[in-house]
Parts: sequence; C-alpha cells; structure tokens
Amino acid sequence: MPKESTSRRAVVDAIKRIEAISELSSEQEGHYEHELDLEVIVYGRNYGGKRVGPYVRLLEYQPGEEIVHEGDWGGNCFYVLVDGSAEVFIGLADRETKVNDIEAGVQFGEMSVLAGVPRAATVRAARNRVAMVLEIQRPALRLLRKLGKFSRLLTGEYRQNGRKATLQEFAEATHSPERLMSYLESISQFRVLSKNHILFRAGEPLERLYLLRNGWIRLTGANGQSGERYLGPMHCLGLEGIDGKTNWAETCTLLGRTEVLEIFLPRLREDPELLSSARLVLGKASGAIQDRKERFSPPVVDAQRRLIETGLVDGTNLLLMDMQLCVRCGNCSLACHRVHGQSRLVRRGIHVTRPSQALIGMKSQSLLSPSVCMHCKDPECLTGCPTGAIQRYGEGHVDIDTKTCIGCSDCANQCPYDAISMVPRKAGREPTSSSRWKKWFTLRPEPLPPPVEQTDELLAVKCNLCAGTSLNPSETKDPAYSCEENCPTGALLRVDPHVYFSEIRNIETLIQRDATHGIARHVSHRDRGKQLMHAIGISGTLLLTVLTVMGIARFGLDTPIMSTWLNLRWITGLVGLIGIAGVMTYPVRRQIYRRRAGPLRYWLLAHGYLGVIAGVVLLLHGGKRSGGALTTALMISFDLVIATGLFGIVCYYLVPRLLTRIEEQPLLVEDLTARREELKREIAEQVAQLSGEEQSILRAHVISSVCSLRYLVAQYFSSQTLEQHISQAGQQLSDHISRIALARRAKVLEIVANLVTLRRVAALLYLHQLLKLWLIPHVLVTSLMLALMVVHIIQAVFFAVA
Repeated sequence: MPKESTSRRAVVDAIKRIEAISELSSEQEGHYEHELDLEVIVYGRNYGGKRVGPYVRLLEYQPGEEIVHEGDWGGNCFYVLVDGSAEVFIGLADRETKVNDIEAGVQFGEMSVLAGVPRAATVRAARNRVAMVLEIQRPALRLLRKLGKFSRLLTGEYRQNGRKATLQEFAEATHSPERLMSYLESISQFRVLSKNHILFRAGEPLERLYLLRNGWIRLTGANGQSGERYLGPMHCLGLEGIDGKTNWAETCTLLGRTEVLEIFLPRLREDPELLSSARLVLGKASGAIQDRKERFSPPVVDAQRRLIETGLVDGTNLLLMDMQLCVRCGNCSLACHRVHGQSRLVRRGIHVTRPSQALIGMKSQSLLSPSVCMHCKDPECLTGCPTGAIQRYGEGHVDIDTKTCIGCSDCANQCPYDAISMVPRKAGREPTSSSRWKKWFTLRPEPLPPPVEQTDELLAVKCNLCAGTSLNPSETKDPAYSCEENCPTGALLRVDPHVYFSEIRNIETLIQRDATHGIARHVSHRDRGKQLMHAIGISGTLLLTVLTVMGIARFGLDTPIMSTWLNLRWITGLVGLIGIAGVMTYPVRRQIYRRRAGPLRYWLLAHGYLGVIAGVVLLLHGGKRSGGALTTALMISFDLVIATGLFGIVCYYLVPRLLTRIEEQPLLVEDLTARREELKREIAEQVAQLSGEEQSILRAHVISSVCSLRYLVAQYFSSQTLEQHISQAGQQLSDHISRIALARRAKVLEIVANLVTLRRVAALLYLHQLLKLWLIPHVLVTSLMLALMVVHIIQAVFFAVA
C-alpha cells in the first residue's frame, strides 16, 4: 500500500512542480488567484456543514510497487507523477511487456476517467527509486478545466492516447502489420464529437476513412431513398474510397457522444503497398455492411433505433422485464425494499418491442427496462458528483458512498433514467415482530411508502447490485440480485445488452464484441433451469401416477403389503402429505428476501408440480367411496384447491400475454386507475357542453355501442391499436354523428375517442384484477383443506392405534 503524505503544504508544493496545473497555485499580490478552487481541491471546504473535498492525495510508492492495474475499472481518479519515474506494462500473450516509461510531470490514467473504460495498462514505480504520485479524483476535473494550460494539455493527451489506443486495439484484434499501424497513426487524427453531429453527407467528396472507437451512428441514403441503418463501435466507414469511389452514398449522423479516428485517404493513397494492406485489414472492421443491409428487416432496424436512442445499449448491467412473463405482482420492488430499506426499483421506464424469432410462438418480445441503475459505461451521475461520492467499484458497478454524499441531488437531476432517488438520511423504524408476523398471514399488498417531503438531510440511493448485502457480502463469482431472485415467473433478468440483444450484436464488429466489458451474466429469458424443472415435474408426476395405479390394481388400497397395517392407502396418504408439506414451503420462501434461498421461480414451479402430484395421489388414496362427512368435505376442499390453483396457472400464463398484446406501454394499476378517473371527468365535462338533443343521440347510439359488454370483450381478441379502434369507431358511428350540428361534431369525435380509450383502460384493469382475484379463494380453500386434513390425520391415527 502506498504511503500518503498528511501535509497539505506538501500537496501544494507538488502542485507547483507540475507544469500542467501549476497555474492553480499561482499568486498575485500575496494571494492565490484561484484561492477558492485551491482550497476545495487541497484542503476541502464546508458548505452549510456539508464537506466538499479534498480531491487530491500525495502518495509515495516504493520501487516496483503497482500504481494502477490493467483491466481494473478506474473511473474515479487519475494520476500525475511528481517525482521519480514509472514503467508501463501491457499484457500480451499471457505475459507482461514493458511499452513505455513515465517521467516526472506526466499524467496518466485519464483515459479511464474520461472515457469510462477499464485501465488499458499496468503502471508501476520504477525498480530503482521511490515514485511520488499526485492522485486527482474525478470531481476535481470540473475545477481544473478552468485552467487554460491544463485543459489544452488534457484535451491533447486524450486525443493522442485515444489515437494510440484505437489503433492498438485494432491491431491486436486483426493482427495488423506494425508498419501499417505506425503509418496510420501518422496520417490520422482522433476526434470527440457530440450527439447529432453530421459526420458526412451523401454526395460529399470521400476524402477520409472513419474508424469508430465508440458510439453509434445512423446511415441514411440520399433523400432517404435507401432507408436507414445503424452501426456500432469499431466499424470502418469509407472503404469504398480506397477502390476509387469519390463521393459518399449516405449521410452519417452521430447518435451520441462518439470518438472517431479520421484517416486521411489522399495520404494513404501515396503508398500503394500500404493502401493494399489497409484494404485487407480495415475490411475486417467494415462489418460487411452491404450484406447486412439485405438481412435487416424494418422491425429489427426499429428495435436497434429504440435501443440506441434510449441509451439502453450503453449499460453494463441492464435490468429487463419480459412483459409476456410478468404477472404484475410487484414482488421485485418489494424485494428491493426489504433488502435496502427503500425500493430502488420503479416499475416504470423504457419500453422496447423487438422481433424475437428465438422465442417459440412469439413474433415479438415486449421488454420494459424499469427506472433502475444500469451502471452506464460513462455515467453522468459520476461525472457530476461534486464530492466524489459516486464511484465505480469492483467489477465495474457504480455505487454511492453514503459517508461522502451530501444530499445535493445533482446526481438525481442529471441521471437520464430517473434511477437515483433522494431519501431521508435517517431511516424509519424497523417493523416490530408482531407486524412481521402479520405479513405472513395477510393478502393485502404493502402500502406505498410516504412521499419524501423534507429538503435537508437527504441521501442519494440507487441500485448497487446488492453489493455489501447478505446476498453479495463480498465480490463473488456468482452474484445474486434480490429483484431477480424473487421474481416468481422469471420475467426479470439482468443482462449485458451487447450479448442479450442479437440485433445489437449484428451491428458490432467482432473486434468490439471481443472488447466488451460487461459486468452482467450472459443469460437469456430461455431459462434452462425452468426447462429442467418442467422435465423433472412432468416425468415425476407421470411416474408416481403410473406406479400408484399399478399398485392399486395389483394389491388394492386396504390389503396389507409388508405388515398388518401398512397398505397402499397409508402409503398414498403419506406420499400426499409429503407433497402438501412441500407445497407449503413456497409461501415460506416468499418471505425470505435478505439471504439466498434459490430463485423464487423454481420454488413456484416446484409448488405447482408438488400440488399436482399430491392431488393425483390423494384422489387415488380416497378410492371410489368418499367415506363420512369429514372425509367428503376434505376431498371437496382438496378439489377446490386444485381447481383454483390450476385456474391461477392459466391466469399466470394467459393474462400477461393478453396485457402485452393490447397495451401499448406497460402501465401500473395506479396509472390505469388515475387515467380512468381522468377520462371520466373529461367525458362528463364534454357531454355537459352538448344540447339535450345531442346528448340523447350520444347516449342512444354512441355510448350504448362503445360502452357495451360486447365492445369490452372485443378488446381482448382484437389485434388493432388504440388509434385504429378510435378511427374504426368514428367510421361506424358516422351516420349517427352526422345528425349532430357541424360545429359540434369535432367535440363528439373527441368524446368517442375518450370512450374508446376508457374501454381499453377498463379492459386492462380487469386483467390486472384477474391476476389477483384467484389468489383469495385459493388461499381460503387451502386453509380450510389444511384444517380438515389435520383433523383427518388425527382421526386416522386414532382408529389405527385403537
């Protein structure tokens, strides 16, 4: 570990020795010109009792001691060598190779801070002397950029390092000749461009090759004739210019902050030998654009556009909800609340519909990315935090240090995904033991937490991938996430978007795919574990059923087998009892949130299959005669448990798919209820503005048609969008609407539109209610069945002993 100097004067002296930032300590008439900035950076400052800074540390590294390590996520700080020297190593072919020396006054590590990428090399103090290093935290950049010399130097070094890094990555991936890479470096420049920048236009002279280091682009043909296409990092554009084409055929628009390496084509043509080599090497990064142009269908292109424009592709750990599987239970938010004290997962966010040929029976997949941190590659919250409380840790996840956070809300305001919340620093009371027990026996959902109304003593919170909790107490190779673990259907999944979305992989080169540093597991919604559970459940049910039937056919139910009392009635009864005991473990598992207990979706499948097995065995256990009143009541209650359970399984399968088919944007019940009340008020106000005769026509023909039960049921079987329903309703009712005064027809058409929307909202609300209504009778008849079973077991044991 390096030794830190505790002398602030030594830090100031070090700043004076570094030419790039010496301006920070410049004096005029006995005072520092940048006194306030110097105080914040070196000493720290209190603002209303809240500490900001210091942002620098002076560290002493022993000879050979490591300063930064290749591959680490180091977006929190960069370094300047004050005294001594350092050596730079990169890993090649499983061994380290020294590539450079760093002398005093040179800064390093800024690429990781500015570009949000892992460290590109390992830096160690030289083996023969101590190295004094100034560590500068990211928040200091906002203040240091005011210094003209530092800003120019930082920009120049970033571009120089960016050019070298781009060509180095490309050379390693393509095994390019060193001479070619050196020449390309001499005839190229590295640029950082902003969103919506036009890189080139169709018809303009083709004089440059462009190699995208990162970012996403949209290509459109002249006058939009050839449609639009999207491409990702490490593509090379303009290769057709090598073969003599003189003009661009398409217009290129940048869709976000983009780093581009420009290679000057006239200079490249000066060396025919290198030109031929460049054609072969750079062709590996062209991405076979023309071939892909033929393969990409409009739905795929639309999904690419949505994923890129919303920024979902820039996450390193993206949370997705498959809405065809989501039963809208809210257990994911509840699990987050139980683990962290407040939910960091809001089930509102970005909706994406994408073609999904991989999912059998589905033409498209409806996905919701909820408002939860996706641990962006270049997070805006981290850049804007004034105290450095937000940092990138471990394997790349972004988290907030609660001790350093001052509750300024800057990060919450800057996050484009509403993934950061401000909560009171002092947590509320822990639930008492009696209230915890009540949760086990209530069907009522937990109330929403009260809104945060205070403006001081706040703390920023966000998803930290359950780091530091009992789920992930330390860095582990097999992380578990509370929200994903407690989803009962497997609708929730954390993914690396570059791996999960095939439409994104198709517009990335093999070079970029090899360089992707995702921190999420590479998984899909085709859950192999669920498939295995289904196979075990089906085969186990069939096997036990066949064995029981064969046993009854051979021995009967009451014939002793191995002793005077052991017969198939006792055996089937015990097997059924074991099955019911296994079934009852599911509600116990639902209450476990703060530690690992296996994914809830597997417990739900086991709950269902054990219930079926117990049902089949106990029905055979009863035989042809039901027995007395108690036994009859027990069998009836058991039949009702099976019936309500099967009905619930059907609801869990069909209702989410119906919801997804007719809703255009996933909405919570609260949103739908609020929209219904809003529509009712609007319709009442609009109808009140009509005359009595017009109201009569409206009620007799328009309202009676749109508000009928038949029209409501039709919502579930129609594949039309809401706009199509509104247009169709207006056309069908045009004869009746024509009887209303011309000046009022537009108002009546608005009423029709609101009525159709109201019926669509009502159809969605009924589906949401259906997902919950079956549960109450299922729990009630289960409780009755368990009570009767206890009595039955006592009765059976008593008579067997007597």
